[in-house]
Amino acid sequence: MIFRQRAEGRCELENQYTRVVRAEGNPRAIAAIDETMELRETFEWRGLGSIPWSALRLRPTFADWDAEARFELPSIQVEDPKACQCGEVLVGAIKPWECKVFGTACTPEKPLGTCMVSSEGACAAYYSYGRRVA
Repeated sequence: MIFRQRAEGRCELENQYTRVVRAEGNPRAIAAIDETMELRETFEWRGLGSIPWSALRLRPTFADWDAEARFELPSIQVEDPKACQCGEVLVGAIKPWECKVFGTACTPEKPLGTCMVSSEGACAAYYSYGRRVA
């Protein structure tokens, strides 16, 4: 579907699993999320910074199961090293291989930034599969 969209000059969300996934979603799952979760006013995303209303938290009625409410968790901001351009990769400003440290100082074995840490990260995927297509 992605290749077809690219060939047709389209960029849109499509449902590959129409046999089992309805456009309106799973009503029971949506109800469970609505009952237990609420939007956070702000959230700090590694590599992107603070983005308002971009994450969920447990509702106060579920505080007994909320680690943030039950324990004193320090507010930790983990910044990528200055040379890492993961934030630019995440927002699509550059391709992974355009990062100054891609494949040299930053590899899956010794990742500097979030995009190389997990195998699903954009940089790790490009590093592992060698795709350098514009």
